[in-house]
Amino acid sequence: MKITIVIPTYNEIENIGLLIRKIFKIFEKNKLNGNVIVVDDNSPDGTAEEVKKLAKKYKVFLIQRKKKLGLGSAYIKGFKKALKLKSDLIFEMDADLSHNPKYIPNFINKINEGYDIVVGSRFEAGGKIVGWNWFRKLVSKVGNIVGRHIANIKISDITSGYRVYRKEVLKKISLDEIKSKSYDFQMEMLFRALKKGFKVGVIPIVFVNRKFGKSKLSKLDIINFLINAFKLRLGV
Repeated sequence: MKITIVIPTYNEIENIGLLIRKIFKIFEKNKLNGNVIVVDDNSPDGTAEEVKKLAKKYKVFLIQRKKKLGLGSAYIKGFKKALKLKSDLIFEMDADLSHNPKYIPNFINKINEGYDIVVGSRFEAGGKIVGWNWFRKLVSKVGNIVGRHIANIKISDITSGYRVYRKEVLKKISLDEIKSKSYDFQMEMLFRALKKGFKVGVIPIVFVNRKFGKSKLSKLDIINFLINAFKLRLGV
């Protein structure tokens, strides 16, 4: 089984090297056939240059874009590349070390139980969030409540960006029709997958807030998330 991990980046030079090294340690330890695709939106801090150095040692592919085009389009670009590489399982993972690569085998085990998508949940028993203030936790909880009750996605952690898809999901979902540009992308992907009849499972994860760099979440992202939840429900 061939595995690809897609990682969007913008100003992650302090994190990307450590993350990639950890990922390949997990690949080696568990005898996994894996690679990484980094989609960089023209980071001024030199993230792309750091990835190029890592690619000399590890099986890492770099997609460089000329400007910031949004999280959703970055993932779609990476997914398309992963499908061209004939990957069987395609992961999403944040670049800021909040998603621990040690969970990769847990995701695969859950997929092998018969699921098409597996989401790393901070809200399942055994999962938690470390390092967020009360406001950031509130935003996440509200986002999940909105997703469950408005977009009708009955999953414990709709906004989680740590997940894995079988290749069949990404082939059938029609990636070019995805409208969401930012963090609402996670919600729309689940919405479309469930509508197509795919089976979604969850595993608990511990999410640790970034130590280096700044969060990319903005107030506009939060507003767009709420608006798009209604649009999905109404089929707009």
